[in-house]
Amino acid sequence: MEDANIEDALLLASDIEDGDSALLQAEMEDPITVSLGPMDRLLRRLHSFNAAEYNLPVGFTEDKIQNLKEDLQRLCVSLKDLSEEQEPSLTAKCGMKEARELCYDAEDLLDDATLCDIGASARSRRSSSRRLSIISWTPRKLKRRPQISTDLSELMARVVDANDRSASFLLEHKTVKPAFGQTGASQLPPLIQLPLEVLEEPTDKLVELLAFEEKQLKVVPIFGISGVGKTTVARTIYYRHGERFHCRAFVRVSRNPDMRRFFTSIISQIKAPHAHAFSDAHDLIDTIFKHLQGKRYLIIIDDLWTISVWDIISCAFPYADSCSRVVTTTQIEDVALSCCGYQSEYIFEMAPLNYREQRKLLFTTVFGSEGEYGCPEDFKEVSDGIVMKCGGSLLSTVNIASMLPRQPGLKMERWDNILRSLPSILKTNPIPDGMKEILYLIYIDLPPDLKTYLLYVSMYPEGYTIKKDELVKQWIAEGFLSGMEGVARGYFDELVNRGMLQPVHTSYTGEVLSCTVNHMVLDLIRYKSLEANFVITVDYLQSTLGLPDKVRRLSIQFGDAKSAKVPESIRMSHIRSLFFGGFFKCVPSIVEYRFLRVLVLHIWSDQDKTSYDLARIGELFRLRYLNIECNITIDLPDKIQGLKYLETLQIDARVCTVPSAIVHLQSLLHLCLPSDANLPHRIGQLRSLRTLGYFDLSSNATNSVMDLGKLTNLQDLHLTCSSSEFGNLKNNIKCLGLIVGKLSSLRCLTLVPTSSSYLNSLDDTGTSSTSSIGISFDGFIITSPPPALLQRLELLPPICIFSSIPGWIGELSKLCILKIEVMVLSSNDIDILKALATLTSLSLYVRTDPKRRIIFDSVGFSVLKYFNFMCTAPCMTFLEGSMPNVRKLKLRFNANKLERYDPMHAGFEYLSGLKEIFVKIGSVSGDESDKNDAERALLATISKHPSTPILNMQSVNWIFYGDKGGFTTAQEENNQTQEIQDVWLYASIDAEAGDSSPFQKKKEIQDVITEEYSDQQSEDPNKEPDSRTYMQSVRDFSSLVLRKTIFSWSIPRKPMEWSTIPGAPIEFKYKELRIGTNNFDEKMKLGQGGYGVVYRATIPGEHGQSMEVAVKRFSRANTKGQEDFLAEISIISRLRHRNLVKLVDDYLE
Repeated sequence: MEDANIEDALLLASDIEDGDSALLQAEMEDPITVSLGPMDRLLRRLHSFNAAEYNLPVGFTEDKIQNLKEDLQRLCVSLKDLSEEQEPSLTAKCGMKEARELCYDAEDLLDDATLCDIGASARSRRSSSRRLSIISWTPRKLKRRPQISTDLSELMARVVDANDRSASFLLEHKTVKPAFGQTGASQLPPLIQLPLEVLEEPTDKLVELLAFEEKQLKVVPIFGISGVGKTTVARTIYYRHGERFHCRAFVRVSRNPDMRRFFTSIISQIKAPHAHAFSDAHDLIDTIFKHLQGKRYLIIIDDLWTISVWDIISCAFPYADSCSRVVTTTQIEDVALSCCGYQSEYIFEMAPLNYREQRKLLFTTVFGSEGEYGCPEDFKEVSDGIVMKCGGSLLSTVNIASMLPRQPGLKMERWDNILRSLPSILKTNPIPDGMKEILYLIYIDLPPDLKTYLLYVSMYPEGYTIKKDELVKQWIAEGFLSGMEGVARGYFDELVNRGMLQPVHTSYTGEVLSCTVNHMVLDLIRYKSLEANFVITVDYLQSTLGLPDKVRRLSIQFGDAKSAKVPESIRMSHIRSLFFGGFFKCVPSIVEYRFLRVLVLHIWSDQDKTSYDLARIGELFRLRYLNIECNITIDLPDKIQGLKYLETLQIDARVCTVPSAIVHLQSLLHLCLPSDANLPHRIGQLRSLRTLGYFDLSSNATNSVMDLGKLTNLQDLHLTCSSSEFGNLKNNIKCLGLIVGKLSSLRCLTLVPTSSSYLNSLDDTGTSSTSSIGISFDGFIITSPPPALLQRLELLPPICIFSSIPGWIGELSKLCILKIEVMVLSSNDIDILKALATLTSLSLYVRTDPKRRIIFDSVGFSVLKYFNFMCTAPCMTFLEGSMPNVRKLKLRFNANKLERYDPMHAGFEYLSGLKEIFVKIGSVSGDESDKNDAERALLATISKHPSTPILNMQSVNWIFYGDKGGFTTAQEENNQTQEIQDVWLYASIDAEAGDSSPFQKKKEIQDVITEEYSDQQSEDPNKEPDSRTYMQSVRDFSSLVLRKTIFSWSIPRKPMEWSTIPGAPIEFKYKELRIGTNNFDEKMKLGQGGYGVVYRATIPGEHGQSMEVAVKRFSRANTKGQEDFLAEISIISRLRHRNLVKLVDDYLE
């Protein structure tokens, strides 16, 4: 029965493919625009439409289709020129809107007719004995056939009326071509880099006010008019000085903030353990407060509007003497005073730019580094006129500069036109009225295609961080342009150039990766979207007056509301894009939106054991883009193959099961599922796939790994290792090396740790113990030529470890980003890395001290901009001419290694392009002198640098460990028990025994692992980390170390020389533990885990003092099975850590 349904679905899919070739060709060649809608592609489709190929409803004849085409063509030709005007008359706008709506309705009607025909013909070809039908073709849909004929007749009458009206007003209307130049997609200018020199002085003054070394918490509000540069200065502080803080976050508030989203963003950025999935705002505040306690933190809160919102936000920040800082930006003086406790001396007021600063900013923006010297003499007078009208606003100046043509298209007429267009109100009232005028001028100056892309951005909530990749995919799915992602990304950059989008994350090459929208820009584009019925935004506070009844794109922003609903006056059946953010019970019935192409669902629930059923989503035959984020389980339908055109499937939520039919989605380009989702077999059938994440290298069969080699169009491959089962991992690593060379289109390969990555989570008492495990990746050998197009390779610790740099890496001629960990680093390894001529970002983790210093000379690394080096010792030396373009250097080492490797000989002064250096120094109790010596030596070394780069130095109370043979291998022994050997530990916490509860111990360990692991995830702004995967890893990885709280049976294969390890653990005898627990009395019981019971014990210590420890008594009669028990014992017995209690004597009951 199930096979019959699958056969029907495939038959139906074939019909769609055969019947819609004209549609696909039209969509590729004639994109949608905000002014004309789908006009051009509809005409192309009607021109090639052959009614004889379809079993159309009665009355849907070829003659009627021909008449409709001729009438629409006459209407569209008459209005085509009007769409090119910058600001058409009101009459012209009405005419275009009517024509646009007619074209949308005609396209929807054509889709309706052809899809009903496909359903009917598919049913008619089935055997009479088979009464099964797929869910998409219900009697309800067949009943629409008579209505479709009626709709066609009504549509034809409307087109005739529209032609009569257009003829009357076109006689009086003379088309005026745009006076301003337009930027074509093929001639996009280079991305403008905002000149920050004009903001150096206010930034330096703000740093003085912040006084980072003062211990008391300080809140400093930046106050000033909109567009004066508050956000730019705050972001500069964040990136230049944020590294010196343990935790940092940059968040935007907006005028109607979604507090759940706001606090969740902070939690993600400060790397706090995620609160319960169903937490409310109060729980989220409590999570943030607890995580920040005792830490040095920097929080930037941008665009704060009300005192009441600040009162809520401020509850999340603990008041302590830890040198923490909170910076807010606001346009409202009362809000600024409230932020700083009405101590006005802490308000930093941003003054407008003076004439000299504005002039410099304008010339630098237009002419680049040449500045004023690049401006011809005859242009300077008009330039001064433009500067005088900017009113001291940084945003106005940059926006106006974006309109001015650069060389070689420099034209005086264009500059004069812009000067005359600028309102005089800018001189006296630059904000907000003057700024609104500027933004309106920039908008009408945009070519029609850019207007379309910009207005679509109004789908997103205010303050939302919009990822470039996701926005580009949505543009393509909506049909704004054919599948040319490179061109679409260029349009995104152009909108940034023109100041309509504000950059948030930027790569080391200067590419903007994500953006947000200024509230004034958002107000403008929402107004223009409503005017054109392009995007309609609905929230739970908004009036429904003035909203159209027939909506094409709908953004529903319900936030925290639990009882909001879409206004009944809005007809939903014609929606093409839907963005929903809100409570799961408020989600409208999406199966009614049969023309939906883009669906974005951000759902939250306050109940556990809740799921969202997408069983009927297979009816959305036009769906191309599906993105779901939520805190509940998503139920995907088994019969998903009906989504014939789906190009992007991205889910950040728990998934019940991934349907096996997903491999039949032949149009699928991007498949991104959570790390704990199990991909179906035969994934290699998705030949069109470009992005795949995540593929679990440890849980998938070897055949599935080999199947990846069939994905020859794959560009981004994201792998995980999530299981402690080593069974076929070694083979999978080898197979990965065999198939990677076949992926000729591959540009990005990453492998990241994820939940349960060879680690067990702590139990509630914080007494479970496991280890950090690294897997030898020496078996990952690419036998065939490696992918020639590979640009990013990230094999992140603590999972992937190589003995040395593999030779095949030197063959990656286009590699730009490399993250890799090795046991030993040699001069030969450096030579391999030098051969990477395009390398811009290098993160190198070395587990053991090298025998001699690592020398970097003038050969190689000529374009490297970011270098991150972690080793137990600062063993590098830079010679003159080395790494000339490195802007940021990040080092991590132990203070006690400075005797051997003095940083005075590191040669930092030879890094001529260095702007920032971040150093993290590890130390333990008794190492204060070493730490102080290290800090002084670094300060002295950096002071020799001719450019005096920004130095951020951080000392941590734990150390980086390296150990010979530090990676582990998986071996099956005769008894089939897999054991982990030679465990290498990342860190050791420095703390005194008996000063905190087991819960606090767990938290402290998580903090250390969070801090270290986040460095690996966030050192590169080219991408944002997967917060779900990251936090699962932290929770698991935190079981590395527990401060003198672990008792385990020790069955070592060879004696361990604890005396050689700094801060070695105290060794207890079994008798001491038995006495300390009163012979394991029930009254001393703290809790129980899967392997045994945890007891409290009081042990006599030195000088008559006693200490409290937690003792875990293992039992073979556990609930997890004997093999798991033996593996646990084996792991723990080999742990080397100063905070681990080790039992020398063996005792078995």
